[in-house]
Amino acid sequence: MSAASAHRPAEPVPSARRAGRVSHMPHPRLVAPVGRVEIQNHVVDLLAEGGSVLLRGPAGIGKSTLLDSLAKQRPDALVLRVAAAEVESGLPYLTLVDLFGKVLADHGVVLSGHLRAALDAALLRTGTPTTAQDELAVRLAVLELLRVLSSRHPVLFVIDDLPWVDEPSAGVLRFVARRLAGLPVQMIAAARVTGYESVARADLCPPPFHEVTLPPLGADDVADLLRQRFGDRINRSAILRVHAACGGNPLFALELGRAIAERGEPISLDEPLPVPDKLRDLLVARLAALPEPTRAALVVVAAAARPTRDLLDRTRAGSITDIRAALDAGVVTVGGDGAMRFTHPLLREMVYADARVEDRVQAHETLAAAVDDPVERARHLALARLDPDDTLAATLSEAAVVASHRGAPAIAADLAQLAADRTVDVSAAAGRRLDAARFAEAAGMIGEANRLATEALSVATDPAIRVALRLLLIDLAGQDYSQAGPLLEAAALDAGRRADLGALVHLYRGRKAVYDGDPVGAAVELDHARDQARTSGDTHTFVAALALRARVTNPEEGETDALIERAAELAQSLPLSPEMLLIRQQHAAAVIRRGDVAAGLRELEALRAEVDRGGSVGNVANVLISVCSAYVRAGRYAEGLAAGRTCLRLFADLEVTPGPGLVIGAIAELHGGDLEAAGRHASEAVNASLAAGDEEWLKMAYAVQGQVLMLSGDPSAALEPMRRAYDIEVRRGEIDPGRVLWHADFVETLAAAGARAEAARVLTDVSAIADDLKRDTAMLSLTRAGCLLASADGEPRLAAAELAAAIQQWSDHPFPIEIARAHHVLGTIERRAHRRGAARDAFAEAARRYGELGAHPWRLAAEAELTKLNGPRGLGLSDTEARIVDLVRRGATNREIARATFLSVKAIEANLTRLYRRFGVRNREQLSHAVAEMSASE
Repeated sequence: MSAASAHRPAEPVPSARRAGRVSHMPHPRLVAPVGRVEIQNHVVDLLAEGGSVLLRGPAGIGKSTLLDSLAKQRPDALVLRVAAAEVESGLPYLTLVDLFGKVLADHGVVLSGHLRAALDAALLRTGTPTTAQDELAVRLAVLELLRVLSSRHPVLFVIDDLPWVDEPSAGVLRFVARRLAGLPVQMIAAARVTGYESVARADLCPPPFHEVTLPPLGADDVADLLRQRFGDRINRSAILRVHAACGGNPLFALELGRAIAERGEPISLDEPLPVPDKLRDLLVARLAALPEPTRAALVVVAAAARPTRDLLDRTRAGSITDIRAALDAGVVTVGGDGAMRFTHPLLREMVYADARVEDRVQAHETLAAAVDDPVERARHLALARLDPDDTLAATLSEAAVVASHRGAPAIAADLAQLAADRTVDVSAAAGRRLDAARFAEAAGMIGEANRLATEALSVATDPAIRVALRLLLIDLAGQDYSQAGPLLEAAALDAGRRADLGALVHLYRGRKAVYDGDPVGAAVELDHARDQARTSGDTHTFVAALALRARVTNPEEGETDALIERAAELAQSLPLSPEMLLIRQQHAAAVIRRGDVAAGLRELEALRAEVDRGGSVGNVANVLISVCSAYVRAGRYAEGLAAGRTCLRLFADLEVTPGPGLVIGAIAELHGGDLEAAGRHASEAVNASLAAGDEEWLKMAYAVQGQVLMLSGDPSAALEPMRRAYDIEVRRGEIDPGRVLWHADFVETLAAAGARAEAARVLTDVSAIADDLKRDTAMLSLTRAGCLLASADGEPRLAAAELAAAIQQWSDHPFPIEIARAHHVLGTIERRAHRRGAARDAFAEAARRYGELGAHPWRLAAEAELTKLNGPRGLGLSDTEARIVDLVRRGATNREIARATFLSVKAIEANLTRLYRRFGVRNREQLSHAVAEMSASE
C-alpha cells in the first residue's frame, strides 16, 4: 500500500546586478531564502547590535540571494546597493557611481561647492579627478554626504563581490569606514571565497564587522529549492542525487535540476547526471591537463561505490602513482583510511559521464571481480553485461532483496529493475518488475513505481501478478480511490475462484466502500475478505480485514476496541507491512483515546524506531501521523512540531496526494508552531483532499482550518469549514468526540458567531454520543464549551463556578492542553461576569500552562487577553502599543519585542520613545511602574 492510502486518520488531534539602488519605501517582512532562515536571523541580530556583516562562501552558495533578502528587511533605511564585477574592477570610481549616482542627484545640494565639484567629477558627471587633492575632496565629499543622509535615516550599504570594488572607490570607502563612529551607517557585503583565506577589501566594512560563512544546504533544503523552481518534474531519487552531486550549493542544484527537468524522463541510479555546460566551465580546468593513465584510473574511481586505495590496487586498473596527478590537480583526495574522494561531487559525475561506453563497461567488469559486497558486485555485473542473462538476473534479484533488508529500497528498486531487464522469460520479467515497483514505492519513488507497475501489467500473464499489479496501482494513487473501480473489476476477473486472490480483492473493495462513505457495503466486503483469507491461510489479509472491519463496526455494539485489540495482537507476529503498521497505530491510538497516553506513546515510539530501521519512506511518513498526534495529546509540543514538520516533508517527497501530511503539519503548527503556517497548510490540505475526493481527511482538514481561524480571532470565517467538517461526520455517521478533540471548538465558534441555538443542538448531540461511547477524555472540553455557551446566555457567574469545578475534577486530565484551554475559557467567562481580577488570574494560568507545554500560538492568544485586561483604559493605546507595554512589563528586550510583534528594532525604539513622552517617564522601568499604578487604580 502507498503511504497515503495505507493510513486514514488514526488519532490526530485536531536584477541588473550592477545598477545602484536607493530604497525609501517600506517593505513587508519577508521570509528568508530556502534553507537560510537561521542564518538570516543571525545576520539581522548582528546588524541590530551595530556594525557590519561580511557574508563569505564559494560561488553559487547563495550570497547574492541572501543579500537581496536582507536588504528588504530594512524598510527604515536608505539602501545603497552595488554588485562589483571582476571585468569592471579596473574602471575608476565605478562602484561610487553605482552607489551614489542617484543620491547625489537628489541630495548633492547639501555639499559645499568644492566637495560637490570633486564628487561630480568622480561620478562622471563632469571631468575625472586628476590630482591627489581631488581624491581627498572626493573622500571628504562622500563622508559629508553620509553624515547628512544618516542624520535623516539609517544608511545601509549592500555590496556584492566586495573584493572586486575598483581601487579608487575602495580608497574612498576605506577612508569613510574609519570615520563613521557614532553614525547609523552599516554595510552588508559578500565575498567569494572557497576556503578559510582572508577576504580582500574586508576593511571597507565600517567597524565592528562580523564575518559569516554560508554553509551548504541540507538535503531537505535542496529538495524544497528544486520543488519551488521545477514543481514535480524531478522525482525524489533524482533530488537526492542532485544534493549529493551539488554539495549543497544552490546554484549547482538549480542548474542540475534544470538539466534534469528539460530532459523530461527519469534518470536511473547508475546513469550519470547531465552536467550543464555552465557548471562544466567551473570545473573542467581541473581535468583538462591530466595524463591518460590518470584519466583511466579516475573512471574506475568514479564507477566505484566506495573507492579506496586498496580497491584501486586490487583492480589493477591503476595505482596511487597514476592518481598522483589527480591529487596534485586537486581532483581527488586520499584519506588516512585510504578512502578516495573527488574534491567536488560534480567531478565524479563529469568523469563518469565523459568516459567512453567501453571504458565504463570495462571499469564495472573490473570492479565486479574486485569487490566482496553482493549488492555492489551485482550492480557492477549488470552495468558491465547488458544482454539478457537469467543467471545474472537471479543474482540481481537476490541482491535487490539484500539491499531492501539493509534499508535501501531505492537501490533495491534499481537492482530489481535491472534483474527484469536481464530476464529472458517475459512473464518472469513481469514479476521482477512488480518487485521493483514495490521497492520503488517503499523508497517514496511513486512516479517510478507507477511506471514500472504499468509496464509490467502490459505483459504479465500470471493471474496473481496481474492482481498484485492492479492493487498496487490503487495504492499508488494515495488518497484518491475515485479511479479504483475499473481496476477492482479487472482484478476480480483475474482472481477468478482463487480464495487467496479473492480475499485481497474484497479487502480493497472494502477500502473503496469506506472511501465512498458506504459502511454497510464495506462491512459486507470485509467479511468476505476475512472469510476467504481464513480459507486460504492468508493471515496477513485476514488481520488487515479484521482491523478495517473495526472501523466500520457501530461503536455502540462495543466491538471496535475488541477487534482492534485482536488485530494488533496478530499483527505483532507478522512482517511490518503498511497494513500491519496501520493496525498497530490504531491500537496505540485506542490506548491514548482511553487516557493512557504514556502507554500509547511508548507503543508508537517503539513502532517508530522499528519503522526507521526498515527504510520505507512511506512507513516513516505514516507512523509520524500518529506520533505527532500523540505528542500533541501528551503536551510535548516541541517534539510534536518536529514530527509534524518531518511528516509534512515526507509526504511531499512521496509524490502522492499530500493531504494527510498537510493536515498533520497544520495540527503541529497550530499547537506548537506558527499560526500562519498552520492556516496555510490547512487550506492546502482542504484543496488536496477535495482533489482526491477523500472525505475522511477532508473533514480533518476543514476542522483544523476552522480551529486556526478561531484562534486567529475570526469566528465568522471559522464557521464555514467547521460546519462542513461536521456535516461530513453526520452524513457518514462518524461522530466520535474521543477520536479528534475539535467538537468543543465548533460549539464555541458557533456561540462566538451568534449561532447559539445551533451551538446548543450540536453540544447536546455530541455530548450524548460521548456518553454512549464512554469518551471520558472529551468531557472536560465539552463542559468548557457548555459553560461558555451558558455565559453567553446571561449566566456567567454560574458558568464560571461550574467550569472551575470541572477543572478541579479533571486536574489530572491525561491531555494537559485541555486544562490550559479550560483556564483560558474561564478567563473569558470571568471577564463577562465583570470580575477582572479573576479573569486576569485565569488568563495568566492559561498562559503559564501553554508556555510550559510549548503551545506558542495559544500562549500568545492568552497573553493578548491579558494585555486587554492589564492595559490602561482611556489612554487610547493602539493594539501594537498595548502589546509592547505588556512585553516591556514582562522584561522582554527590544529585540524580543521586535520578534514577537513582527516589527523592526528601530520601530520598537520609536514606539517606546512615544510611550515615554505620553506617560512622562524616561525609561522602561518607569514605564512599567506607571502602567502598573494606573491599572491598579482602575
